Amino acid sequence: MLAARNMTALFAADDHYCDEKIEGVSLAMSASRLAGSLTALENGSRLPDCPSIEGFVGSDPVTRALRATAEHITRLGTPAQVGRLRHETIATFLAMAAENAWRIAGHVPDPAEYLAHRKYNGAMACLVLIDAVGGYELPVRDWEEPGVRSLSLAASLMIMLVNDLYSVAKESADIGSHSLPTVLSARHGWSLERSMCATGELHDRLMREYLRLEPDVARHASPELARYLAGLRHWMRGNLEWHTLTGRHNRRAGRPTPRTGPHGPTHHRMRADVHYSAAGVCPHCGDRHNAATAVA
Repeated sequence: MLAARNMTALFAADDHYCDEKIEGVSLAMSASRLAGSLTALENGSRLPDCPSIEGFVGSDPVTRALRATAEHITRLGTPAQVGRLRHETIATFLAMAAENAWRIAGHVPDPAEYLAHRKYNGAMACLVLIDAVGGYELPVRDWEEPGVRSLSLAASLMIMLVNDLYSVAKESADIGSHSLPTVLSARHGWSLERSMCATGELHDRLMREYLRLEPDVARHASPELARYLAGLRHWMRGNLEWHTLTGRHNRRAGRPTPRTGPHGPTHHRMRADVHYSAAGVCPHCGDRHNAATAVA
């Protein structure tokens, strides 16, 4: 229930603060509303501030949903787990505000700019609850360990890339919406199908690197870390399963949907690899980088 409440609150913030199709939503005010809603995550006794703040929290469905999540994790988790959820939610809302700024400005980000923010735009605020939902606490030394953090961010990005592949079917027709396929198409002039193939290939390349790193991180893992790593796998697979089955993203009339096999979306790898054959072309964004200034 904690995970479900948290996801509901995140979807509500996206729909009610960032989607101009919802009645009463002003995209120009989205960053302000996202920032103001964060006070709902401050659950528990505090030095007194303006009494009207709690009235503000109770008057808005998104802030009420966030407060319900905060109250729930306070009952089930430790102070450290409460703080981690607050931190990752703040990062998610910052990434959402950045995307809204692109839409307001009519700015189409470069692929590298898009990828820099995408890993923080939703999934990390869900993955952070893996241990709390499991009834244990991942020690801070494991949560912040660079290898663990690398796996967590990679899992988050892959979850969001799957979302990009499936949501492009409904968002490609929305002016100002962004996904990696639409960004690649705008940057390189590729067809949407080719950009979807490139996005799928990037997902697979990240997964191969994930599977290469994971045994090194797990080799001396504590029981809690071993459970957390299993949780990352469950979240990636569950996310793929949901996108594969839900009518929210599949078979949208007149727009592309990834071909789906028994293990999720499929793409023609030989065709997707064609534009990576040239020397010096980045396999992530399709650009040519200056080797002297590129950062691994």
